[in-house]
Amino acid sequence: MNEIKISRNEFKTGERRKIVLPDGREIVVFYLGADRFFVFDNKCPHLGCDISKYGVIIKEELICQCHFSHFSIYTGEPKKGASKKPIKTYKVRIENEDVIISLI
Repeated sequence: MNEIKISRNEFKTGERRKIVLPDGREIVVFYLGADRFFVFDNKCPHLGCDISKYGVIIKEELICQCHFSHFSIYTGEPKKGASKKPIKTYKVRIENEDVIISLI
C-alpha cells in the first residue's frame, strides 16, 4: 500500500486524528483549515511519545509537549528541544473531496 485516502469533509479545522495503518504503523493527521493537512509518524523520535495526544502545531512547527521537541511541519527536521532526530512527514494531496496521503 503506497497511499491511503480519507475524506476531507470528516475533519474540522484544528483537528488532529490518529490513523492505524494495516501494517500496524500509526500516523497522525493535523488539519489547519483551507486544505492544509499535515501528516507525521505518530511517535516522537525522541522517546516515542504519542503525537496524537501531545502534539500541537504552532506557526510552522510541530511541538511534542512530552519533552518539548520542535519540528518543521514541512520537513520534519528538529528545530529545538530534546530530539536530535527528524520526525517522518508524509506528502499529502487533495483531489476533490479526498485527502490522499503518500505512505512512501
